[in-house]
Amino acid sequence: MATFQEVAEKFNVTPEQVKQLRHAMSRTWSAVYYDIVDSFEGGETEMYELYENDRTTAEAAMVAENTLDADRVTTFCPDEDLSWVYRLEDGSWRPNLMALGEETWEAR
Repeated sequence: MATFQEVAEKFNVTPEQVKQLRHAMSRTWSAVYYDIVDSFEGGETEMYELYENDRTTAEAAMVAENTLDADRVTTFCPDEDLSWVYRLEDGSWRPNLMALGEETWEAR
């Protein structure tokens, strides 16, 4: 499991940004979790099976997809500037968004 510093170095962001993203993902996941679970007939078990059998890896993938890919972090955290999550300094789209999200979720 990587540290906030290691994730920051890997994705060329600051440790404070990684912590900011982790907080925004956590806040967003808390808000959407039950709606996501309810969308699966088999509940939480089926939801985890969709991603992977390893609960740790599955959770990181689920959280990243359901908070970042759907751009929910900006909806549920409008008071935070998270533009850096989606765009690089040159204005281009971040190509490794899901990896950033997954590694941020697992960082400590």
